[in-house]
Amino acid sequence: MSKNKNNGTMDSFQKWSHSWGRIGTVIALIYMVAIPFVVLGTFDAIPSFGEVFNVATFSILLIYIPVGISEAISYTPIMGSSAYLGFITGNIMNLKLPCAINAIKLADTDQNTPEGDAVASVAIAVSSIMTVIILAIAALLSTRISFFFEIPQVKTASNYIIPALFGCMTLGLFSSTSSGDKVVKGGVKGVLPVIVIISAISLFVRITSGGSLFGMVGFLIIGSLPIGIITSRILWKKGIITVEDNPQVKKSK
Repeated sequence: MSKNKNNGTMDSFQKWSHSWGRIGTVIALIYMVAIPFVVLGTFDAIPSFGEVFNVATFSILLIYIPVGISEAISYTPIMGSSAYLGFITGNIMNLKLPCAINAIKLADTDQNTPEGDAVASVAIAVSSIMTVIILAIAALLSTRISFFFEIPQVKTASNYIIPALFGCMTLGLFSSTSSGDKVVKGGVKGVLPVIVIISAISLFVRITSGGSLFGMVGFLIIGSLPIGIITSRILWKKGIITVEDNPQVKKSK
């Protein structure tokens, strides 16, 4: 839950945002669940319980349930009350989260503050609206622009869009992380133990069974969160990771 850092309680905007965020989430869940039933009922094609809940279904749930839990735990502290809108509209990691973080930095606000929540909410809302507009235009012009996506060069470039996006986000870890009047130096060092542990587990699984960790992604994320927090705290206690006054704030004052 996002809280005002000044007095430890949520201000009026955050209370409003959380209240309507919960209402919007409930409405979105009802729509998501109801629409398939309405369509299947209309065409008299409602499947039996056994056809829906089988081994294949549970194998998928074993992947997505841990991923969903880990995303809620890891994204919410960053996005604050704007997380409701982010989870409803989707595409958090590759679109909404980068937009929210970049907007907070450009507005020179802090995460988990009324200002930061407001800026992140606007960024996610604008991002969602632009996504709908772009998709609508693409759908209307699909017959005219479909050939463009069949060009070999475009197909090759499309394979690098997501890696390029994650690469840009990763590069930010190697610089000092600014948070208002404070700067975190060496913060990436707290992530290195997590990378080493996951790499070791992946190598062990591949050597012993010849498999991969694809189906365990959600569990790995949940497990890596406390490891990252504990190692970062240890490194901070030892002075390897430091939190210092932001020199830019000093100059502006």
